[in-house]
Amino acid sequence: MRKIICLFLVLVMSTALFAGCGSQEQELVSKTPFPEFTETDMEGNTITNDIFAEYDVTIVNFWNNGCGTCIAEMPELEEMYQDFKEDNINLIGVGADSGESQEQLDLARSILKEKGVTYQNISPNPDNDFYKEFIADIAGYPTTYIVDREGNIIGAPLIGNVKEQMDTLQNRIDQIRGTEKE
Repeated sequence: MRKIICLFLVLVMSTALFAGCGSQEQELVSKTPFPEFTETDMEGNTITNDIFAEYDVTIVNFWNNGCGTCIAEMPELEEMYQDFKEDNINLIGVGADSGESQEQLDLARSILKEKGVTYQNISPNPDNDFYKEFIADIAGYPTTYIVDREGNIIGAPLIGNVKEQMDTLQNRIDQIRGTEKE
């Protein structure tokens, strides 16, 4: 009889533990405010973090001119951008080193043109806080953040090729949009 009671208690505790884990699942993905910024895109247009409010989700992909993986994934990102547009999901690139000189900006523009990129790309000014306090701390490229309409980064950054991490990307999009399958 004692074994049955112990087994029953273990079952009850296990069920409570697993039920608790399931209900906390959405809270396990962190939310961190994306830093405020006012920068220009590759065409000289001003862009700020207010752009996040215009979309349900914004994918922000940081790349640089010397990153082969970054450049190689641009056609895939362009395809994702085209597919996601109708779902009110935006994609923005940030050419991390494109604001360092006119030569770097020209090279970035050339790369984007060659790869057929039409999504907006920011050329950050290295003298601005956005560069000094956020971009300068990025350890590797490409690095991609998923941002909600309130300007919160959802989860840890995706490091490396985004297409190879589509399950993680889609899970974060679903979580933001409240359609995560339980």
